[in-house]
Amino acid sequence: MARKSRKVKLDAPAPIVTPIAYKTAVYARLSIEDTRNSDGNSIENQILMVKNYIENHSELTLCNVFSDNGMTGTNFNRPGFESLMQEIRRGSINCIVVKDLSRFGRDYIEAGNFLEVIFPRLGIRFISISDNYDSFDPRCQGEGMFIALKNIIHTSYAKDISVKIRTAYKTKCEKGEPVVQTAPFGYLKSPENKHQLIIDDEAADIVRMIFKLKLQGLSVYQITSQLTLQSIVTPKYYQYIKNATGNKMCESSQIWAESTVTSILRNVTYVENVVMGKTRMINGKQCKVPEKDWTIIKNTHEPIISQTDFDSVAELLKQQRKKYNAKSNCKHSSLPENILKGFIFCKECGRSCKRTSKRTDKASKDNTYYLAYTCRYCSRYILKNTRKSFSQKELYDTIYNVVRLQMDVFAGQYERFLKSIESSESKNYRNELITHLKTTQKELDAIPAKKLRLYDDYYAEIVDEENYILFNQIYDAQKIELSQKLKELSDEISTLQPEHLSNYESISVINNLDNQKELSKEMLTALVERIEISHSREIEVIFRYKNELSNLTELNDEREVHLHG
Repeated sequence: MARKSRKVKLDAPAPIVTPIAYKTAVYARLSIEDTRNSDGNSIENQILMVKNYIENHSELTLCNVFSDNGMTGTNFNRPGFESLMQEIRRGSINCIVVKDLSRFGRDYIEAGNFLEVIFPRLGIRFISISDNYDSFDPRCQGEGMFIALKNIIHTSYAKDISVKIRTAYKTKCEKGEPVVQTAPFGYLKSPENKHQLIIDDEAADIVRMIFKLKLQGLSVYQITSQLTLQSIVTPKYYQYIKNATGNKMCESSQIWAESTVTSILRNVTYVENVVMGKTRMINGKQCKVPEKDWTIIKNTHEPIISQTDFDSVAELLKQQRKKYNAKSNCKHSSLPENILKGFIFCKECGRSCKRTSKRTDKASKDNTYYLAYTCRYCSRYILKNTRKSFSQKELYDTIYNVVRLQMDVFAGQYERFLKSIESSESKNYRNELITHLKTTQKELDAIPAKKLRLYDDYYAEIVDEENYILFNQIYDAQKIELSQKLKELSDEISTLQPEHLSNYESISVINNLDNQKELSKEMLTALVERIEISHSREIEVIFRYKNELSNLTELNDEREVHLHG
């Protein structure tokens, strides 16, 4: 007797879960080494390739594009990548697509940490097109060793390229062949040889003028003022109008800075020498090299300044520096610490404001000074010597009062949070969430058993292949949905616990400063990001932790609306 078929059509579980639409981001990277090749790895080509991939996958929804142009892959300190991670933490992105793993990063330890630990914990799907890798594809499960091996290869490649470039650079130095990255003001790169400098007559005349003024005995400050008053174009603006480098922002930079004049007066390139090796990449960062370790190649191009004039100017700068240091050390030894240094800026021009000092009684033998802050740039050029300054005492008192008020606002929100979670309504709500969490966890824990029973029914031919695939997809979608729901419930419960405040770094910072009765460097460093003063005598204090304050305030407001309607 023939065996009857046991295949049956099962009704789908209710409700049917629709496939997740992934909020997808494109990430592209182009390193400095890549710019030397034309292998199709450009930022535009990478983005186009990834966008085409996303268009052909209906479950992926393009939300944003992040890129790092000219950034090394040997570390993850990249602006574009950091912006991507911020969006991930906000919940705006849950899928990343890259052209290949090398575009993501070439540090196998950090790359592996992201792919195997951080992204799985955050529920982030990661796709590498050229590597045929999809972290949510069951066929890619267990390929951790393969991905780790690829990351090691990318790391080794990056190190090998770096060593080769440094070796080639060093060889050119030893042969006396200059490697000119950027032509200094007064020179141009030769059209025939990009590493050969030729004189730019128009700019060279300005360089000669600066050296001539210095040899006449003018200070750097006086030279700077004279160049600005005579409307002599600055190097940045000159590059902009000559379409060399720079951008339209240079139009607002037509006022000379003392640092620009000083750098020109000290630049040995003007006496037919090329200096190489002034900086070096160490652990992905550009670091300065001591002057004694520089490589100087002589007689490489036509000089603008004679060696005699250059040496004379160098001696004048040296003597003036000694004189200034002696006077400054004597004067500043009796002055209090300038705790606002690095914090205070001009609102109009954005430059740092300097502290000035003036003896209150010249006939007095004691070192008593009137201290004030002003923007020298605006005082010299914008306000035309009608100086607007703030006394140090006025600033200290105002800033302290503003900081103290901000600390009280923080403390008020902390107290409001603690009072809110101790209310009976909040405790009842927390218990409801915990009950819901346990139910959701049980549903999630039951899915593996459901999938196992489904497989047994398929193996026993109770369920046909079509239904097996359908139900398997449904269970996978339910698992993702329940996992997300579980995370949301856990996060919500955590915000109803006193321990939630440990997420706010500002709490311990403010508690440590609560007993301070006057403005201090410690208080500024801990709480203040920037202070801006304006010509209209307005003072604006920009605080750190402002995001923490807004997040906590928003959380308190939402809690009150939810609990009390």
